[in-house]
Amino acid sequence: MLFRLASILLLLVWGIGFANEDLRIGDSCYFSRAENAIDDKADLKNVHKMIQAYEKALKDSSVHEKATEGLLNSYYFMLRFASPEKEKRKELLKEVSLLAERMHAKYPNNIKISKLYLLTLSMWGAETNPFLAVKQGVAKRVRDLADSIKDYQILGRSHQVLPYIPIILSWPDKELAEKYLVKALELDSKDPYNYFFLSEIRFDQGLYDEAEKFIQAGLDLGVRTDFFLEDKRGRWHLKELQKKIAHKKRR
Repeated sequence: MLFRLASILLLLVWGIGFANEDLRIGDSCYFSRAENAIDDKADLKNVHKMIQAYEKALKDSSVHEKATEGLLNSYYFMLRFASPEKEKRKELLKEVSLLAERMHAKYPNNIKISKLYLLTLSMWGAETNPFLAVKQGVAKRVRDLADSIKDYQILGRSHQVLPYIPIILSWPDKELAEKYLVKALELDSKDPYNYFFLSEIRFDQGLYDEAEKFIQAGLDLGVRTDFFLEDKRGRWHLKELQKKIAHKKRR
């Protein structure tokens, strides 16, 4: 009887260790997510490996929440940097957005999971049927949840890109967009996208010199080693806007 109990306890400890090892592997793959990338396209093999590791780690309830963060982060990274195209991408995006919704319901106080739910929901709305998504209240859900977790970048971006549509979508406000994006920059001055979004606002206002100042400040950041692909793409956006401004000034 004692031997049987000891064996069960040993199996339980081994199972927990194995699941934690899967979490470690997933985290290691995510940390190395830029390895073997071509331009800003990630190595799909590494992405699949991190996703598989996090999915295995989910089987251990003691690390389920952390594994959920890692899995959603991996899927979001995949959608941005290693995603299949067209129909397969649509299917993946739908699956990930539904997974994120379930995990947000399970862990409503986890800010990382809430943000990943916001990001995937926004991506789903933008890439499937934007008008239908607006009618279904997706934009309002994104705005309200971003407000609740004080994610000023997503909140500002929602006001910036969504159109004002009487009755259907009457809340987007360009002044609020600027206010929130300035706040986002104050809180995180190392993210090139905070500079890019503000430079877009200045560009739309016709304030090209001010837009260029934001662009240059964003480019001066360089590329963070732990956000290599993210920052590389951010710099590409900044440089593309810089070209548009130069073209405008030549006219």
